[in-house]
Amino acid sequence: MNDSASTPSPATDKPSFIALLGPVLARVAALEPESRTSAEAQAELERLLREGFPADGPLAQAIGATIEVGVAEGWLCERGTADARFGRVAKPCEETHGLSIDVVRLAGAALRHGHPKGEVTLGFAVEGTPRFDGRDPGWTFAGPGSVHVPEVNAGRMNLIYFLPEGSVDWDPKPSAS
Repeated sequence: MNDSASTPSPATDKPSFIALLGPVLARVAALEPESRTSAEAQAELERLLREGFPADGPLAQAIGATIEVGVAEGWLCERGTADARFGRVAKPCEETHGLSIDVVRLAGAALRHGHPKGEVTLGFAVEGTPRFDGRDPGWTFAGPGSVHVPEVNAGRMNLIYFLPEGSVDWDPKPSAS
């Protein structure tokens, strides 16, 4: 799957944003992030998303432009602080292929949380030369059972993330050592 066939326009509200995300949502769900427990399977998911929806491709660029418009107009990232704005685009439902959709505009660290079924993220540089959890802008995947403190260093990023069944743990227990 390659998104170079057409150049979509940025969405202008949450319903049109969900429609724009349709091909990404279908592909993420089909890749079954909740089943990708090995490092190899997790790397494969990221590779397939990078190949199907390159960060510099037209669909990803329309997604990034939509986030900028939505933040500027106040219909995305409507809560939080200057360094950690966030907001839900959609709860998991049939239209989203069972994935929740959230957007965060982040500089610095956010709240520690866990991903019982994994978290697929697409990041966009906003200012500086930012890295999300040590990674360049683009696709990242935190596998099922992972826990982290999301952090953007050396700038600011917009992050859109997809959670199977909206599954997130805001009070993950420390791992046994």
